[in-house]
Amino acid sequence: MIAPHTRTRTGCWTCRKAGYKCDEQKPFCGRCIRLKITCKGYGVKLKWQVTSTVSAPSKRPHNGRGRSAEQSTGTGTALSPMSTSSISSAHALLDGSGWDSPRELAYEGAFTPTMANFDLVPDLSAGDKRLMHYWTEQLSSLISITPRTRQPSPFQLHLTAMTYNPGALRSTILSMAAKHLALVSGDASLRHCAYRHQRDAIRLLQQLIQAPVEAAAEPTLATVLMMQVSTRLFGEDDAEPLVANHLIGAKAMVVQRRGGLAAWSTSSSARFLLSIFAYHDILSSVSRGSRPFLDHGAEFDAIEGVTSMQSIAKVLHVVARISELQVAKTERGLVNDPAFIRRHQILGAWHEKALLDLDLSNLSIDGKVESTDVRFTAEAYRHAAFIYLYRVWLDFGAPHPTTLGHVEQCITCIEKVDVGSPLVSSHIWPLFTAGCEAVSVEQRQFVRDRFTAMFRSRKFPVMKRIIQDIEDVWACKDLEQIVGGQDGMAKVDCIQVILRQRGREVDLA
Repeated sequence: MIAPHTRTRTGCWTCRKAGYKCDEQKPFCGRCIRLKITCKGYGVKLKWQVTSTVSAPSKRPHNGRGRSAEQSTGTGTALSPMSTSSISSAHALLDGSGWDSPRELAYEGAFTPTMANFDLVPDLSAGDKRLMHYWTEQLSSLISITPRTRQPSPFQLHLTAMTYNPGALRSTILSMAAKHLALVSGDASLRHCAYRHQRDAIRLLQQLIQAPVEAAAEPTLATVLMMQVSTRLFGEDDAEPLVANHLIGAKAMVVQRRGGLAAWSTSSSARFLLSIFAYHDILSSVSRGSRPFLDHGAEFDAIEGVTSMQSIAKVLHVVARISELQVAKTERGLVNDPAFIRRHQILGAWHEKALLDLDLSNLSIDGKVESTDVRFTAEAYRHAAFIYLYRVWLDFGAPHPTTLGHVEQCITCIEKVDVGSPLVSSHIWPLFTAGCEAVSVEQRQFVRDRFTAMFRSRKFPVMKRIIQDIEDVWACKDLEQIVGGQDGMAKVDCIQVILRQRGREVDLA
């Protein structure tokens, strides 16, 4: 008798979903290789579970920052993260020995001397102190996409102080630092350290959100958003196909706080967190083919809360409205409704005019002229938004001459920004959007070379994965051109290619 298939709780995500036993080979299991299907790996995934009531725990979790009762969200529904995979215990704890100081990244730009002195924090091990120093000295600057100044980066300024006390945010930051340092130094043992801190972060976050006051606190929202950032930057291959869960959790925390979005605009740190949420939410809406989880109004006026980044935020507001247009188009399908078609055309033309009318010229801020890197980046975003709009509104892409014109201008703007500029980390979406529609050999090679250079200078795996996605799109578009001619090639939707072939979103943020 053939034994029935049983579900496995320790195998790869592909086998677990199908209910088959997995041989757990790394990095891809034997069954997936044999069947030539995508192995989704063994990474940790969170699912946000809606609970109808919130019972107060006997002992309130401590996150290092008191919160007044005025910030309580009261009773009602809450979201809790449920770990859907177990993480094996680390084989070795990071004790400060066995690895050298992090080698300097090939990154042009001075790092701000740290304001934090984690040597004075008694509950940190020697290894964790080194990781926190790595966060403050290097990683917090690398993940920021704002112009470098003599001031601390926004991530360092707003998050580091929240990590002095033990909690979910500190564990998340330690996990990110260990992941990145493992890539930079080649020390594989740091990966086990990263998994340990990630496991701790999930456990501590589960405790935090059971208390309404803590669930509405800035460190809790910061934890979820940094989990989102970490998943985007460090997810390798197709191990984590869906990461929208973090944004769903962040949305719940924002709206459940008394006063909603407006209540999160009372401090610079809260405004910073809202800007991170808006940036990821809007760009994720493009890759999801859906509307943003929240309507980000006046509260989102600058990337990372930095005034000089207002021009890019202006473009993203239009991008969010284009995503709304995409949803309306999808929901109506192919219904031949004259009223809907007329409204669709009017809205598309309105978005086109909004992009044309945007003033992205240099701004005078505190007597200083806006960085040319910001200006070129904002223009690249605008041209990418045009490409996105014409795909959603008029259903065409390259080799249509209108699209090709914006492809050329977008790539030209990106090319004018040195790869060492921190603004380049924000170029993933415009470079992907223009790159997928590029048809010339020279443009495609530039896209390859730029993403390769971005990875070399930053060591974020997303920058390698995105070029693999673009290569898939190029192959699909080139094949469609052979089969269906230029009209067939113009109909290929880049986002849909990745959703169909890899079963996941494109990491655009």
